[in-house]
Amino acid sequence: MSFLAPGLHDRGLAYGDGLFETLRLEAGRLRFWPEHLARLTWGCRALVLPEPDVVALYAAIHAAVLESGRLDAVVKLIYTAGAGARGYLRSQTPSPSLTILFSDLPETLMASAPNGLVVGVLPDQSTGSLPTLRGLKHLNRLSQVLARAAWPADVDECLLCDAQGQLLGGTQSNLCWLEGNQWFTPPIAGMAIAGTVRGLLIRHFGVKVAPLAWGRLSLARALVLTNAVRGVQPVVRILWPKATASAIAEQRLALAPAQTLAAGWQALCLADQTAHAGDPAFKPADLMQTAWVSSLNQEGFLSMPIHNP
Repeated sequence: MSFLAPGLHDRGLAYGDGLFETLRLEAGRLRFWPEHLARLTWGCRALVLPEPDVVALYAAIHAAVLESGRLDAVVKLIYTAGAGARGYLRSQTPSPSLTILFSDLPETLMASAPNGLVVGVLPDQSTGSLPTLRGLKHLNRLSQVLARAAWPADVDECLLCDAQGQLLGGTQSNLCWLEGNQWFTPPIAGMAIAGTVRGLLIRHFGVKVAPLAWGRLSLARALVLTNAVRGVQPVVRILWPKATASAIAEQRLALAPAQTLAAGWQALCLADQTAHAGDPAFKPADLMQTAWVSSLNQEGFLSMPIHNP
């Protein structure tokens, strides 16, 4: 399978008809590549896109990494339905395009981590997203673009809520909160993305899925935000908007439990790096064994099972 370069008539550009994955390149190796491949595969099936050949896809990424000369970077894969005639109807035989982009790791990645993040809350970010698109990393990200523009000053991230006051996650992250000695994460709903780090925390650290309303968040002992590039980042303060039912304007959180979870995440990353040293190739038979698939199957989230290619 060969991939075409996107052109001016690419459906990803015209209609957002495609998917993307954002990965962290660490010491020349893609961190938790099987998790991202599982999500990309599921996204293709949900959008009825041709699934990429696993070997060809990895070969294209590996060649791009070598050409870039980078060892540590953010890698973004953009996979679209390819070029097509004018109009919404796809070609009967789509020829997908693949774009591989590299960028530097965020400057704030390490700078803010020791002291914890400060997050705001954006009420009612409901966009009425289609159930078919729930959890997907599709190319239509206008909800996140508008949410990012609405951030108040002096915050590192904002938490998003739906019209019922349920917390969905961050603008560019999933969240986990601590009650007593148990970590929880909200179910995937609305504009929330089914994150790869989220799935790994559910599998390896016993994180449980539970709804998170305004009042419940105000009782949280600790909070972390997660995504594939930034990993697990502790939150030290929540700045509540004036329009909420919360009686407090600022909520301070315990840093130590969040730092413990973040340290556990780093240890998991190191173990994964060591276990696969010298063997970067992904084996298709491992697809059903990924934490991403396992966690969403436990939630009854996947409308179509992910089978081995």
